[in-house]
Amino acid sequence: MPSEVLAECSFVLTRDEDREAGFQRYLSKERAEEIAAYLDSGLGTIPTSVILSAQPDSEFEYISKNRTVSFNKIDKAFMIIDGQHRVYGFKLAKGTMRIPVIIYSDLDRSEEAQLFIDINGKQKQVPPELLLDIKKLANTQGGTEKKIGTVFDLFDSEPGSSLLGLLSPHEKKTGFISRVTFNSAIKPLMELFGDAPPEKIYEILNPYFEAVKSAFVKISNDIEFTSPMTFRGMTAVFPEVNEKVRFRFPGEINQKSYHKYIIEILSGQKLAAFKGRQRSHAGIVSTIKDAMRPRSLF
Repeated sequence: MPSEVLAECSFVLTRDEDREAGFQRYLSKERAEEIAAYLDSGLGTIPTSVILSAQPDSEFEYISKNRTVSFNKIDKAFMIIDGQHRVYGFKLAKGTMRIPVIIYSDLDRSEEAQLFIDINGKQKQVPPELLLDIKKLANTQGGTEKKIGTVFDLFDSEPGSSLLGLLSPHEKKTGFISRVTFNSAIKPLMELFGDAPPEKIYEILNPYFEAVKSAFVKISNDIEFTSPMTFRGMTAVFPEVNEKVRFRFPGEINQKSYHKYIIEILSGQKLAAFKGRQRSHAGIVSTIKDAMRPRSLF
């Protein structure tokens, strides 16, 4: 169906009698504007079918002889069962296109409501790890995201990687660092690395992660380095730890110097933030930063 016809003849499932108000009041205009901008950019289309329910006044009819349909081009000819934001986006877009649609006919209100519940209540969200993988395959990653993805791949493949065998590129798995967790941990550091290529970032971080792993083994056997919050917390404090190590061990920025410093500051510290069920990495960051403060002389 032409996108402009779809936008003109459909309405959202609300109690509002005004179709335009229904769109504006019950749906996110920001999300619809993003869809419109994407369509107008010419980068691609949205191939997923919009699901509609033909209303009685539309006089919707399937003509089997020539495999076409006919309907009255009127306001509220179709109730949108699935695809509300897409239709709103089509309405806001400058360009037009032909949109795949699935149209149910002769449904009463209870059947429409049940169909709405079945479609919108039982859809399963695509795992973010898979989306990142697909974005990589589609070559649609932004500059920073693409660079972080390459750093992840280096850690996942280089023989000397401190994270070799500990990463899960395609899914979230207990005991492994997912691509999403890795991205969330590394992204705040990208400004620090400036224009450094992925290989240089890998070279800088690799000895640090190896030191964190070995220090945890020596300090406590029940700290899981691959826990998402532990990994994010220890990555977040890398700039401060790096600065302290440079001062503490001039000219020795390597796995051994990082290891010595982490052991030094965490020995005797309460490490509750590293253990149990972690909901945030803020406690780990706080613990490390407190441990790095100068000790009292008295």
